[in-house]
Amino acid sequence: MAAKKLGAIVTGASRGIGNAIANDLAAQGYSLGLIARVEEDLRAAARKIQLSHPGISVYAMACDLASEQETEKAVTTLLDQLGSVSVLVNNAGEYLQGTSTMEPERLRRLLEVNFVAACRLVQAVLPKMKEGKSGYIFNIASICGVEAYPEVGGYCASKFALVGYSEALDQELANYGIKVTAICPSWVTTRMSSRSPVPPELRIQPEDMASTVRYLLSLTPAARVRQVVVHC
Repeated sequence: MAAKKLGAIVTGASRGIGNAIANDLAAQGYSLGLIARVEEDLRAAARKIQLSHPGISVYAMACDLASEQETEKAVTTLLDQLGSVSVLVNNAGEYLQGTSTMEPERLRRLLEVNFVAACRLVQAVLPKMKEGKSGYIFNIASICGVEAYPEVGGYCASKFALVGYSEALDQELANYGIKVTAICPSWVTTRMSSRSPVPPELRIQPEDMASTVRYLLSLTPAARVRQVVVHC
C-alpha cells in the first residue's frame, strides 16, 4: 500500500517563523502550500525550499489575508494542488501599536489578518481533516495573547481572540482526532521584532518555533497540548 501523502499549508511563509516552520515541514516530507502577501518574496522562498528539498512539492499563492475573496481563492487553489492537508499553520500576522487611540480601521485590519483569516483557513481544511479523522492545526499567537500590554491593546485583542478560539476548537475537534495548539512566543528574531527592547542574542529564534511544531507533531494521538508559551 502506498504511503499516505503528507500536505501542509503555512501562512506568512516567506520569512521569519513561517519560513522556518515550512522548511522543517519540508524536511519531514510534507508537500507545502505557502501563503504570504508579497508575491516576489513568496516565490523566492518557495524556490529556495524546493531546491533544498527536491523530493517534495511546493506550491505558492500570494494573497492579502484581510481579503475574504483573495483568501478563499488562495486556499481553494492550494487544496486542489495538494490533494489533502494534514497540517495547517496559521502564522501570518501584523503588528500595530495602539490601544485607546487606535483607529477603528487599523483595529479592524488587525482582527482580520491575525484572527478572522485563521478562522477562514480552519474552515477550509476541516472537511478533509474530519474525513480522515486526523490533522493538526497550529495557530501562532504571541505572548500578547496571554499577557496584555498597554501600548498594544489592539494587537493583544487579536491574539487573545486567536488563543481563545484555539482552545475551544481543540475541544470541539477532539472526537475527530484533530489537534489544535496555540503557540505563544515572546520576542522572536524576525523583521517584526526590529524595535524589540530585548537584544538580538537573547531573543527566540524562528527555528525554535519550528522545533516546537516538530515536537508537537511527534506526540502520540492521546497527548493534546492546547497552549505553548515560549519566553525569552
